[in-house]
Formats: sequence, C-alpha cells, structure tokens
Amino acid sequence: MIKRLVYFLVLVFLLGAAYSVSQTLLGNSSVNAPNQGSKGAAPKVLVEVVKLESTASSFGAIATGWADKSAEIFAIVDEKVTQVLFKPQQKVKKGELLVQQDDREEQLALRLAEVQLKNTKSLLDRYKQAVGKGAVPQTQVDSAQADYEAAQVAVDQAKLAISNHQIRAPFAGVVGITDIDPGQRIGPGVLVTGVDSREVIYVDFEVPEALVGQLSASKMDQIEVLASTPSVPGQEFKARVVALDSRLNAEKRSLRVRANISNPDDLLRPGMSFAVQMAVKGQMLASVPEIALQWDREGSYVWMIREGKADRENVRVADRRQGRVFLDGNIKEGESVVVEGGLRLAEGVVVEQVEDPLQ
Repeated sequence: MIKRLVYFLVLVFLLGAAYSVSQTLLGNSSVNAPNQGSKGAAPKVLVEVVKLESTASSFGAIATGWADKSAEIFAIVDEKVTQVLFKPQQKVKKGELLVQQDDREEQLALRLAEVQLKNTKSLLDRYKQAVGKGAVPQTQVDSAQADYEAAQVAVDQAKLAISNHQIRAPFAGVVGITDIDPGQRIGPGVLVTGVDSREVIYVDFEVPEALVGQLSASKMDQIEVLASTPSVPGQEFKARVVALDSRLNAEKRSLRVRANISNPDDLLRPGMSFAVQMAVKGQMLASVPEIALQWDREGSYVWMIREGKADRENVRVADRRQGRVFLDGNIKEGESVVVEGGLRLAEGVVVEQVEDPLQ
C-alpha cells in the first residue's frame, strides 16, 4: 500500500514538471515567432502603392467684367448747354472738352478781374519805387500789395467759374450715350454721360475658404486664370491676378480675388459676364489614403513596407483632398504603404501583405 502511494506521488511530480517545461517552450515560441518571419504568425496588412500627384488645385466661378477706370460725369453748375462736343463710343483724351455751358457772365467777370489786377500791379510798382525815395510810407506799399494779391484771387475765382461751365473727360477712355442737347438747361445731379477706360478689364470672383490657404500675395504669379465670355465665343482670355482681399466674407466664407484681362483689341466691354477658371500651381507629393495616416505624441506617421518588414516614416500633411492626403516626407513613388492593419505593427516586424478584395 505504501509503495503504491509513493509511485503515485512520483508520477504526479513528473507530470507537473513536464507541463511546466512545455508551457515555457510554447511561450518562448510565441514571442520569437514574428521576428523569425513565420508565415503563420506574421500580421496581415493591406497595402497600396504610393503615387506622386500634384497638389495643384482648380476652381471655377462666374464673374462680371468692369473697366479698369470708369466714371459717370455730372454737371457742376445750373446753366444752359451751348455745345455737345462728343458722340457715343467716341474715344476721348484726358481733359478733352465734352460739353460747354453758357459762360458769358463768367467771361465778363474774368475780364474785369484782369483789369483790376493790371491796375493794382501798376500802382504797387509805383509805390515800391517811391518808397525808396521817401515819397510814400511803407504802409501804403503794404496796402497796395494786399490789393494786388486780392486782385489775383479774383482772377483765379473767375477762371474757376469758367471751368465749372466746361465738362471735360476725367481720363482717357470711351464715352457713352448722352441725353443732353444744346439749348437744354442742366444742373448738378444731371448725368451727362459715362466714360470707361477699356484697355484693361478686371473681374472680381469669390474663392471658397478651403482654397484660401493656397493663395498668397507674394506668389500671385503662380495663380493662372483663364476667362471666357459668351460675347466672344470660342476664345479664352488670359487674366492676371492683381489683388487679394484682406479678409474673408463672413457670410459666404469666401475671399474676393481680382484679376485683370488685357483688352488691346477692344473686344471686351464692362458689364460682360465671364466664366473664370483659376488654377493654383502645386508640387509633386506622395498621395495616400487618409486611413493610412496615424498619429502619436511625436506627430503624424505612416507604416511603409520595405524588404517585407514594417518601417515607420514620420511625415507632414501638406494637403487633404477627397479622402486622400498629400504627404511631405521620405516616401518614394512605387513604395508600399500600409492602409489597414497598422495598429498591430512595430518597427522591423515581418508582415504578410494581402490584396485588397475590392480591387
């Protein structure tokens, strides 16, 4: 009976020792399996081939064309028109006389002021000669000087009154239609005509907030703009961005951009509608699905598969577009980036690449 008990205890001890050794061996095998590249233990990952794509973006908008310089001309004084010296669509020079109003009274006032100026000048000259001989006191010379200066002011006032009766072009351009005729009395607030400088036509259009970050006042030469109008079918006009607004429209969440179109052949007119296509030049960067991007305390990174092993690559996100991210980092075209399964990876782990079942 005692021998049987001893045999039973020895058997239990041997079985326990064998179980402990087997668990130790299994544990070591599970730890070393990924580094050994065992196919059964390697984590499976879904990868995608990296492609280099341009970060350039484009945008379309509808805009209205305006003259580089445009003005509406009104009469200054209330008086009868004596001459209308222009026709619609006539090209005029800066300062060219367009409408003459009756200024006969102002002309007479100018002649009278000039006579008074001549008399005061003559008297002042005589007093200056006499004061040196002691014939007149200095106070009389000073009074004559004041009269002479007042006469000069009267002449200038008469000339200004005459110029107010002459309606002239404020700058070189093309004048429009007028409803003014000779003999008609016009006054302040009566529109005479409009004048436009059409050598350059500008268009203002709104750019959405998402694209504002790609626009810079110091790099406006990198923004390409093409404009077309139904008034000139089949032809595109190259425009040049000349100004960016200082702030966004809070209601539209957009930025106003101004572009100039050269108009040497005078084909374009203010008020025409334009379809504007804007393109912002970019750079060639690695484009990967957004789900490939991961973050930790060090920043953003992706898992690359190089020589069959996981390789962490720290990157900077340059742009996001339609579920993809443009990355700036040490990533080359044709390399494989992990799209799914990256959470189970560590640096240098051997992986098993699987095909995307949706491709």
